[in-house]
Amino acid sequence: MVTTRNPVPPSQVVQHRDKLRKERARRNRIAVCRFFVAVGVTTGVFWVITHPSWVLRSGEQINIEGNELLSDKEIRSLIPVQYPQPILTLSGQYLADELGEKTPLKNITITKKIAPPSLTITVEENPPVAMAYGPEDNENGQVAISHLGFISADGVFMEKDMYENLEQYPEKIPSLKIFGNQGLYLSYWEELYRLLAVSPIPITEIDWQNPNNIILTTDLGKVHLGPYTSRLPQQFEKLGKITSITQQIRREDIIHIDLINPNQPFVNQKPPLKEEEKSIN
Repeated sequence: MVTTRNPVPPSQVVQHRDKLRKERARRNRIAVCRFFVAVGVTTGVFWVITHPSWVLRSGEQINIEGNELLSDKEIRSLIPVQYPQPILTLSGQYLADELGEKTPLKNITITKKIAPPSLTITVEENPPVAMAYGPEDNENGQVAISHLGFISADGVFMEKDMYENLEQYPEKIPSLKIFGNQGLYLSYWEELYRLLAVSPIPITEIDWQNPNNIILTTDLGKVHLGPYTSRLPQQFEKLGKITSITQQIRREDIIHIDLINPNQPFVNQKPPLKEEEKSIN
């Protein structure tokens, strides 16, 4: 059985074509409107962000609070801001993270103010706990051991010039000194300083110039620890148990105490004087 389709009247074809044409025109108008709205929004946002009234033009628009040893100028010099900088484009978290990595500062909070544009950075300082010494070219072109800077308890090194305000607080100048290349000890500093802080034997100097033998200057004399290893806590524990050594050996007769193997410590001492030397003395 063959079925036949009734032909579509020409008037309906025309109406359908008009409907499609109107629909396309409507969609085109919507697309054009969306385009101009997007351009307008983008232009408006750009105008807001770059408005002269909302731009940081110098470090003087950054206020520092809570600092004592580091000056405002020193902290501002370490803030990663390129002037002029629209204030709305700045990430407070990014600035705080960058500043925390470069300085011995903690609990950093940053508050932005749009009008007038300014930043307020509130910080808490980690004071220096050690003075760092290392090789440096002197005026004669020769290499000498010089005071290079300071180290905080969490292992942040700051050049000595950054602590201009420290001279105003002499009681906060650390007495502990460490000698050596920062690349040798900074990654281990936090653990080392925790042990130093609780050591019953006062330690005044750490000589890390030779990575194969760390030497401590203590009230008992020089103490050799050998290279940095996981035995460091055990070595410090043993150091605290040999205070009675000075009751058996005179302090001036001790050359150094060897704790390289904490299970077998020994004292390297001067040989006894000969009879003729004793009579001379």
